[in-house]
Amino acid sequence: MRFFRSHNFLICILILICILFSCKKTSIDPVAVDQAYFPLQTGKFIIYDVDSIAFSNFFNTTDTFSYQIKELVDSPYVDAANQTAYTIIRSIRADDNSPWEIKDIWSANLTDHTAEKVEENLRFIKMDFPVLLNKSWKGNSLINTDSTLLYLKDWEYEYTEVNSVASVDTMQFDSIVTVTQLKEQNAIEKLIFLEKYARSVGMIYKEEQNIETQPGQYPNGYILTMMIREYN
Repeated sequence: MRFFRSHNFLICILILICILFSCKKTSIDPVAVDQAYFPLQTGKFIIYDVDSIAFSNFFNTTDTFSYQIKELVDSPYVDAANQTAYTIIRSIRADDNSPWEIKDIWSANLTDHTAEKVEENLRFIKMDFPVLLNKSWKGNSLINTDSTLLYLKDWEYEYTEVNSVASVDTMQFDSIVTVTQLKEQNAIEKLIFLEKYARSVGMIYKEEQNIETQPGQYPNGYILTMMIREYN
């Protein structure tokens, strides 16, 4: 009888231990989780529909352009900072029926807490991990903003929207993050630069508005949007 009670007691202790271990929370690294907004795997691609409007106050004209851009993640390599980076092959075509032509070769990499992309030899800090609403960082701080690039100085990137959802045609995206890179508007200019990223996909939308709006004059500048069309 004593053995029976002792046996039951030991079983209860073992069950309690199992319950405690099963209830123990697994440690999750938020940086590793959020790096999924900026996936870098060889062979991954995204195709964008690109629309641009160019305003000229010299000719008093407005021109519109539409085309497609494909960004393909190519092979990894070790960059000058001894980090693993990936070549990004950017191709362009007029429409679905036109052949792709290589336009640019960019690169991208992940660090311990950032996602970086080199565009036209300029290194941008696209994301800062972990992703938190209203978190900000100097996204252009790795760029030498000399006289020709002074306009890029002191941009304060900010997560202005997190965990939002959206649909593009038949594609559904959840857990979207909006990075507002610059947003300034007054009587003489309008500057809006932002990008949206979806988890496990990458950038799904980009918008640039750089327009001079002097009163009584024709506007000068451009508007550009990139909307995801296809991805793998």
